[in-house]
Amino acid sequence: MSGKQKVAAVRCAGYDQELIGKQLNLLMTAIGADTLIQPGMNVLIKPNLLSAKAPEEFTTTHPEVLRALIRYVHNRGGIVTLADSPAGRFTLDSIRRVYQKTGLRALAQEEQCSLNENLTSVESGLNVLSEPVPILECVAQADLIIDCCKFKSHSYTVTSGAVKNMFGVIPGLVKAQMHARLAKRESFCRFLCQLCANVKPGLCLMDAIEGMQGNGPSGGERYDGQRLLAAKDPFALDYGALKLFGVEPDWTPVHREAVKLGLVNPAEIELIALEETWESLCRSDFRLPETMKGLIQLIPSPLAALRRHFAPYPKPDPSRCLGCGECVRDCPVQAMTLTEHKAVVDRRRCIRCYCCQEVCPVHVVQIKR
Repeated sequence: MSGKQKVAAVRCAGYDQELIGKQLNLLMTAIGADTLIQPGMNVLIKPNLLSAKAPEEFTTTHPEVLRALIRYVHNRGGIVTLADSPAGRFTLDSIRRVYQKTGLRALAQEEQCSLNENLTSVESGLNVLSEPVPILECVAQADLIIDCCKFKSHSYTVTSGAVKNMFGVIPGLVKAQMHARLAKRESFCRFLCQLCANVKPGLCLMDAIEGMQGNGPSGGERYDGQRLLAAKDPFALDYGALKLFGVEPDWTPVHREAVKLGLVNPAEIELIALEETWESLCRSDFRLPETMKGLIQLIPSPLAALRRHFAPYPKPDPSRCLGCGECVRDCPVQAMTLTEHKAVVDRRRCIRCYCCQEVCPVHVVQIKR
């Protein structure tokens, strides 16, 4: 019997309820997850709810994937709560707006599960620069955390998957503070790995039926992935997804830091394709963000300051900017300001975290060189 971390993947051509349910059951059996959930267990499902986007905008975990997962848990006697802290402010009004727009409000009513509206946070046990890192209280109290992520490109971390999804257990604008405290990309991605290892999701499911490519995680283009993936381990799942979609894992800073921390070992991962071979299931057409293009990635790390100076920077399009101020409120280093009701970036202060692009409700923040 193999002692390797299993990552299973299967084709799934769309968000048909019956099809997703069938494929999800196959995945769970393949990775040995069928005995994880016991009757009466409090199960917290952590979707990717980046912002108030409709399911058709391929930014957030699709409600039909969550529906299949909720039913899987309910069938084993588990009690389900859906919880996340989206980008930007974390208030009752903001989280309720996200639940409504993403389709989770209706889903929770139909499937008789709870939506977390508890804004209380507790200490995680992690510290950044001697400051304690808070996480949502409901996360700390769960018997089992299921990481239900979305496969997307990401202008800062290259891709977003199971490990990055756990960043959402940190409440509200504290996430922006993490960016400010950890201004170097390697340090921030190392923290993401440490946070994920601390939270310890025990089961992971990736919605790659419709993903996002290009300048994600909110301003990219639709990627017709047609895949579902599952694993017990988030680091293994991300590695499997990268291999499946033709992205070299060592290109991604989260994977590199996970390897350094000993949280993932590719030699100990078993990639399983259901109903066909792994090779036939693989894709090679996924488009990375603009921040990965050109010679900038070849500048060695000792010249990090020079690399950051020449790195692509965010620039709002003044002709389309609404002047809503979301980017200003979410910028971790106050590099964004409103001038004559238009967002403007100070390139000298900008740390290229691209949070402004992430939270812009109308996608006017472009990547420029």
